[in-house]
Amino acid sequence: MQHLKEFLIRIQTFDLRVIEDDIQLEWGTNEKKHVKTYDLTYETQYYDSFSYRSELRVLKDMAFLDLLILNKDLILLQLAELSKVRNRFKEFWTNYNQHYSEMNLVYHRSFIISVRLEYLFIVNNLQSDSADIQVTAKFAEDLGDSVKLREKFLMELIYAAENFIKPKITEVDFKKRMNAQLPGQEAAKVEEAPAEIENTNEAKEVNEPAIVVQETTYQPELSEEQAAIAKIVGYYPTFKHGAAVQLFDLLKAYFVPEDHAALEKLLLYDEAPTAPLVFRGFATQLADAFKQLYDANLIVGCRKSDLEKWIAPKFMYLSQQSEPRELPEGYLSGLMSENTRPCKSPILKIEQKEAQFFILPTPRNKK
Repeated sequence: MQHLKEFLIRIQTFDLRVIEDDIQLEWGTNEKKHVKTYDLTYETQYYDSFSYRSELRVLKDMAFLDLLILNKDLILLQLAELSKVRNRFKEFWTNYNQHYSEMNLVYHRSFIISVRLEYLFIVNNLQSDSADIQVTAKFAEDLGDSVKLREKFLMELIYAAENFIKPKITEVDFKKRMNAQLPGQEAAKVEEAPAEIENTNEAKEVNEPAIVVQETTYQPELSEEQAAIAKIVGYYPTFKHGAAVQLFDLLKAYFVPEDHAALEKLLLYDEAPTAPLVFRGFATQLADAFKQLYDANLIVGCRKSDLEKWIAPKFMYLSQQSEPRELPEGYLSGLMSENTRPCKSPILKIEQKEAQFFILPTPRNKK
């Protein structure tokens, strides 16, 4: 299990560097100050740090090979330990979203302590608050990006291990399951996993049945009704009639015109884009938009965690440096599932009058 050990140590270790840089102290001014600041860029996936992503990918693949030689019971024990690591990432995002702001240029020197980075993980070269080392907006964003990357590979390892021990549904069984749903039955009914399949921790927390994830390359032709059933069984988000159109009309202003067709297909027909669509605004704004629709029951048929999983691969957002950034599930969960910090600049509001609802824009600042 040496490779699994190395992978877990690597994703939970932060090696801070102290560099000298010229930073802007206030918005609306070109005045800069030469200071010492923390740096973590080389442990993200941007700029000149692509080797770090490759390193984590190789370690993750080797860790999975360690798991393959174990029996099912031992893999389940390892998954329980991996879930503990995942929970530490979740706690980090709760703390991070309480103290991070898109509008800050410089943070208090206690920022790293406030997000409890040194408590949740191994942090090398962290200095005391009294040290003359600034915490810049770039470092705060790089810290988030580094955690996103680490968590991404952790989740890939967890999903791969879960799918490895999960029974695969056959083409015949799939057809039987779809044909068993007769017209007139409630579409919201979901199928519980067989008794021999372990429920996930997430399913236990919300008291909902674990769903059989159908890992198969077979994609039979389905009627519209059967396709709807398949989506509900898979916990896919479904927009209430009229909500997707209103959301598209509002959101398209935050995307370049070349992405409008793909955005419309995604929201109206659930056709995934070939590449993530870049939201020209803050991550908190996009997450808040979907959260408002979910809380207003304009998105149904799924748990909030499923909605986060649906959003993650389809969207990116622009950072303060105008670089596209990913929206992994854990990061979205910290914004959508944790009620720690409301969005300070929401892009929409929802008004409901009797049976009608309206998704209305709010004043915005384009990035």
